[in-house]
Amino acid sequence: MNGNQLTSTDRDNILALYQISQVINSILDPEELFERMMDLAISALRAERGVVWLKDGGAGELSVRVARNIDRQAIDDTSGISRTVLDTVLQSGEVLLTSDAKSDPRLSGAESVVLSDIRSVLCAPLANKREVIGLIYVDSRTSANVFSDKDREFLAAFANMAAIAIENATLQARLREENISLRQEIRGHYQFENLVGRAPSFLAAMDLVHKVLDSAVPVLIQGESGTGKEMVARAIHYNGPRRDRRFLAQYCGALPETLLESELFGYKRGAFTGANADKKGLFEAAHGGTFFLDEISDIAPSTQAKLLRVLQDGEVRRVGDNESSRVDVRIISATNSDLLRDVKEGRFREDLYYRLNVVSITLPPLRERREDIPLLCRHFLENDPAVRTKGILQIEKKALDLLMDFPWPGNIRELQNAISYMAVMAKGDTIRPADLPENIRSVKPGPPSFTPGRSMREVEKEYLLATLKECGGDRKLTAQKLGISLRTLQYKLKEYRNNV
Repeated sequence: MNGNQLTSTDRDNILALYQISQVINSILDPEELFERMMDLAISALRAERGVVWLKDGGAGELSVRVARNIDRQAIDDTSGISRTVLDTVLQSGEVLLTSDAKSDPRLSGAESVVLSDIRSVLCAPLANKREVIGLIYVDSRTSANVFSDKDREFLAAFANMAAIAIENATLQARLREENISLRQEIRGHYQFENLVGRAPSFLAAMDLVHKVLDSAVPVLIQGESGTGKEMVARAIHYNGPRRDRRFLAQYCGALPETLLESELFGYKRGAFTGANADKKGLFEAAHGGTFFLDEISDIAPSTQAKLLRVLQDGEVRRVGDNESSRVDVRIISATNSDLLRDVKEGRFREDLYYRLNVVSITLPPLRERREDIPLLCRHFLENDPAVRTKGILQIEKKALDLLMDFPWPGNIRELQNAISYMAVMAKGDTIRPADLPENIRSVKPGPPSFTPGRSMREVEKEYLLATLKECGGDRKLTAQKLGISLRTLQYKLKEYRNNV
């Protein structure tokens, strides 16, 4: 049949299918889709009743997703819908049409046909490329509306479109659920409960973190490698108002200048050899969210100038482009170098430094917060999946003393790696000195080091405890070495315990 031979009914059906396809393909919620499918099918076919079934993912049994003008109980006990119709369509994979159900030999004796006085039935499979995933059923109980072959062709086409729409909507729903689950998992990982410590210098840094959560000001995080700068940056993002938008991170020391510029700002097609299409930069990709620039001091002067433009004007310009785009991005940067010294020596722009350094958070090295080592060890024992698998419950005191004496040049990252190593080496549920890495076991304890700026109370406590340890826990000998009475020593130790 060519276009000139189309009847008015054919054209109406084609137009109706086109309009239906636009509606159902725009719906991404499965439950809403089933409702609209049913209403559209009943309206287009002038049916009285209708049901949509879908197979359960596990057992493959049919379950009702939506019904119109028919009681659910009547569906379940087959008094309202013929099971013969359903089984026939499931087995054949073809549309079933009957214009006179009572005289149709396929439905002879069907209780539902008699009880419900069904006159005409249409049932089509909802099928994807692999299998039948459900059924769509409509019927009529009046002689005024008897389904025809045209209606059968219409429902077959409708069911094919509906099956594709169902598959798409189901996939979208699954992706949304996985995305929500992943976001919740990420947020949980970067909750403040995972930033462990009670050293005064660490608590001071955490106080600043809490203060900047609800603002959009740039934050500069300073600290040695392994102190947790990126984890703090993620905690700021996932606990702030931008938590539902993207967090992107770029290590600035890993790429050559030109490649880093392309990554940050993107490029236009033809900007350089190999630029075969427009590419969005990370600043544009992070729009509405947070962009973390790690080791900001490694950025070249020309890239520094472009970064300053982003901070000043909120605009980015792709490489090879003449126009700028507006972006709303919170910038958090980090460095393990003395950025102010780089400014004074001409390696870093002063104006950019002050733009980045609106709020500065300094994370102390682990050797300056040794009292946090037992807390961190316990945290890793309880939360590291590999360690939990081994069932490690505790660290022997002598092993913990060795961990406390180690200088930890790699800071918290090195400690976490050491815990993972010890869990592998340990026999049973306890980590012992022999399980420690050789570089930690071989370090001899030296005199306690003190950092300028700490309170006299902190210095006194550390010195007293170090002397007690050196004396093997002998309080009388410790008091003699310190030049204080045994009673004074015991009082101070009790005070330290009460303040823990």
